[in-house]
Amino acid sequence: MAHLPAKNNSTTARRTYSLLRGALFSQLSALPLEQITLTDICSAALISRSTFYRYFEDKYDLLHYYMRTLLDETGLNEDVLYLTNSDSVRDFLTILIRHISENQILYQKIYRANKDGDLIRIIRQGLIQIMNEKIQEAEKKGYRLKLPAPIFTSLMVDFYFDIVKCYLEQADQCTTEEFLNGICLFTEKDFFVPPEGRS
Repeated sequence: MAHLPAKNNSTTARRTYSLLRGALFSQLSALPLEQITLTDICSAALISRSTFYRYFEDKYDLLHYYMRTLLDETGLNEDVLYLTNSDSVRDFLTILIRHISENQILYQKIYRANKDGDLIRIIRQGLIQIMNEKIQEAEKKGYRLKLPAPIFTSLMVDFYFDIVKCYLEQADQCTTEEFLNGICLFTEKDFFVPPEGRS
C-alpha cells in the first residue's frame, strides 16, 4: 500500500483525503465495490487520476487507509485488543458505535449494496492485516498471546465486525446506549440475571 504517510497534514492533503473518502462512500452506498471504477471515484471527488495516484495505488488502498484511520481514531490499543480492560473496551466501542450511529443511513446503504459482494471479504482481510500489525506492536511492549495469532486475529476481527453488522441490522430495535450497554455486558461475560434465590 503506497499512500502518503499519515502525517501529511497539509490542507491540500486533508482536503484530498476527505474528498476521496466521501466519493468512495457515495459510490459504495449505491453500488457493490467490484462495480466501482477509479474513474467513478475521481469524478465524484472532482480530482484527476494523477492526483489520486499521488495518494493511493487503487480503490482498495483508499479503503484500507480509511479503515486504519478509523481504528486509530477509535482507540484500538492493547487493552482493547486483548479485552484486558473493560473501561478501554467500552470507550472503544462507544466511539465506534457513535461514529456509525452518526452516519447510520450511509453505512446501512453501503451494507445493503455490498453485503453479498467483495466489500465484506476485503474489509475483513484488511482488518486482519491491521490487527496483526497491532499485535506485533503490542508484543514489542511485552504482551504475549496464548493462542496462535492467526486464530486470535480471525476471531477478534469477526467479533468486532459482527458488532458493527449487528448494530446496522438492529439499530431500530434499541437505542445506541442500550446497544452499547448490551455489547459491554457481553464482553464482560455478564449474560444472565440468576434465578431468584441464587446469587
